[in-house]
Amino acid sequence: MKYLVVLCVWSALIESAFGFNVFDSFKMPFANKDGGLVQKREALKTLLLQECEENPSNRQRIEEIIADMAEVSPTPESANSPLLKSKWLLKWTTEKEINFFIDWNLSSQVTQTIDDNEVLENCIEFRKGGYLGVAGALSSEGGVRTDFEFTEATLDLGKFGSYKIPPVGKGWFDTVYLDKDLRVDTNSRNDILICQRMD
Repeated sequence: MKYLVVLCVWSALIESAFGFNVFDSFKMPFANKDGGLVQKREALKTLLLQECEENPSNRQRIEEIIADMAEVSPTPESANSPLLKSKWLLKWTTEKEINFFIDWNLSSQVTQTIDDNEVLENCIEFRKGGYLGVAGALSSEGGVRTDFEFTEATLDLGKFGSYKIPPVGKGWFDTVYLDKDLRVDTNSRNDILICQRMD
């Protein structure tokens, strides 16, 4: 007990003389650990979105950033996380079918919605009205992997009518990074999707 009293008095004298609290030196590593992790995540997110905007064809660099982000993802069990169930705006992808509409300036935006009933909906909105949409069922056994199978597809041509077309596609996606506003997926076709939360 007397050693603790001596230590407290010694700490008070040092703080008075130098403005430094001895006990703070023991608390700082623990107090800054989570804060440093948050800062790292935010820095990587900023870097990723910047790279997607400024160097969208540099897949290798984007994959390097994603690998770093996967190590600090705040949601390791992303497949079953409620954060996954939302409406997402596509920011960047390697999927050729989607990029066809983007590169030719045919689409105003591409969204993906995952609801509480494990239903997935992808929607490519056309600039002149209408959309191409696919929907399907999801399943997961935990971890980061989600299986999907499309069961319906719709081609809406605005004033020219809406048509049901055969759905194509099944596979899986791994949500390697997920937080309250950003999501990064890799999938069974060796493609990448980077999305921001819309709702």
